[in-house]
Amino acid sequence: MIVRMKKVTIVIKSSWLDDVLKYLGEIGVVHLQPVVPPENCTIENLKESIQLMEKAVSIIPEGSDKEPSRPFKEEHGLAFAGQLLDLVEEVKHLEEEIGVLEFENERLKVWGRFDPEEINRLRESGILIKLFRCHKRELSKIPKKFSTNIISEDGSTLYLAIVSEEKDFSIPLEEIEIPITGMDEIDSMIKKKSAYLQHKQNEILNLYDKSIVIKRALMESKNILNYEEAKAGMGREDKIAYLTGYCPEPLTESLREMAGKNGWAILIETPLHDDPVPTLLKHSKLTKIFQPVMDFIGVTPGYREFDTNGIFLVFFSIFFAMIIGDGGYGSIFLIAACIAGRYHKRISREKISLFYMLSITTIIWGAITGSWFGVEGINQVPVLKKLIIPSLYSYARESESNIIRICFIIGALQLSLARIWFAARLYPSLTAVAQTGWVALVWSIYFIVRFLLLDEELSIIALFLVGYWVVTLILFGEQGEDGFAKGFFRGITNFLINVVTGIGCLSDLISYIRLFAIGLATREVAIAFNNMAEDTGFSDIKSIVIAVFIIIFGHTINILLGAMSVLVHGVRLNLLEFSKHLNIQWSGINYRPFKRQRL
Repeated sequence: MIVRMKKVTIVIKSSWLDDVLKYLGEIGVVHLQPVVPPENCTIENLKESIQLMEKAVSIIPEGSDKEPSRPFKEEHGLAFAGQLLDLVEEVKHLEEEIGVLEFENERLKVWGRFDPEEINRLRESGILIKLFRCHKRELSKIPKKFSTNIISEDGSTLYLAIVSEEKDFSIPLEEIEIPITGMDEIDSMIKKKSAYLQHKQNEILNLYDKSIVIKRALMESKNILNYEEAKAGMGREDKIAYLTGYCPEPLTESLREMAGKNGWAILIETPLHDDPVPTLLKHSKLTKIFQPVMDFIGVTPGYREFDTNGIFLVFFSIFFAMIIGDGGYGSIFLIAACIAGRYHKRISREKISLFYMLSITTIIWGAITGSWFGVEGINQVPVLKKLIIPSLYSYARESESNIIRICFIIGALQLSLARIWFAARLYPSLTAVAQTGWVALVWSIYFIVRFLLLDEELSIIALFLVGYWVVTLILFGEQGEDGFAKGFFRGITNFLINVVTGIGCLSDLISYIRLFAIGLATREVAIAFNNMAEDTGFSDIKSIVIAVFIIIFGHTINILLGAMSVLVHGVRLNLLEFSKHLNIQWSGINYRPFKRQRL
């Protein structure tokens, strides 16, 4: 649920400013809203320093947080962060330079070890040496007057050095430019740069040991930044200063008591409709499971919108199961979740619980459709055979229409829930009745898409549902506080616009067919790799190794593609199709109370 907020205004003497911010930072309940834009040089410098230290912290490996051998001041953290980033950049350039030298060294191996300066000295003495690469059959192109020396061979390719006393000559072969340096010099450069690289890497490791100093400096800089922004954003009138913000309603009483003890003037009121109220979500144990997905996507509902985590969790689990579509893959996910939960304690319980739920729903869907690693023979196991629902059996062509029908039913249910929920929010306004008309339209479209895509007879119920939608939309869709008649006329004038929106509902519902299409693709890819492995055969050790590799590689790729499809399509159905019918804009501001952070 979205926690109710109160708008808070605190008025104080300007001389009390530091004490007020100190107290507010300690209790950490007020999300400050600047009265004036908080801009000054100090703030910009702090932001640059924080950005630099955050970049440094991001490259420090986990487990490096140990106390340094001697104490450092907080300001050393910024210096260490700068040194670390400079060293990392220098190491990157050194590795690139060594890579280029090693490539050049490898290229010169076919020519052996020689000093290019000697070739230049011979040129000055009137002896010209050129290097060529050619096929064996091209040797006849070399005039006999030249001295030809075969330096090395690589299959049918020859590497030649041709010597002549002429000032210049040309031969119709691929000429290789004389290198600037020889292998000995390149080896020496590689050794020197590698030693220097090792030295710089050791310096980086020493700075890793000071990561706690960087993190403390980063935390302190963030605290100072928060303070400076809060101070700069306060309003001032002569000797009076004031600040505004938002506080969760359950915590306003403690804030009021603090104001009374310290002699602050405080006003606590209900936010206006156009106030930028932050969103604070309070989750149950169930809805909290889905929050990692929302954090990954990085969206937040507006304060006056809806907390959709519960519905998203249910439908996302179904989408995940149908897109992955294979009980074998679900079993792999379940085993991975068990291992992660047991041995990786840093992974949050919510993420583990989410993977348990997604794995189990995938196994259930795979069991009732008979999909296990794309191998139909597995379904002959008696226990698994009993779990199959014949009308949904994935290897029966006639089951496809049934699964498509289920996709449309899921879509109609989810879109209907959005409209009903929206209607409940609007009640007792008459516009709530119009939302029931949209529910009717969704189900009329359900019958229409069955007629269009599954070639079924169009039910007469669809016509009655469309009629109900038209009537409720015109009568109640535009009702306001200015009277029923004016709302009725607005309903007539805006009807064509709503018809366009209604056509959009058709595409919204058809969009759910992607659950069938992607699940079918996942199954077909699994079958294709299994067939490739079977064609390779299992007659000897070599063919067995190749076949096993094909199976492991193929199913791994299929799982990764399925996971990507879930992120693209499974999330889309929730965030676009469903959210559009619920009128969620995802324009929320996260509730971030002003408080002093500690490491």
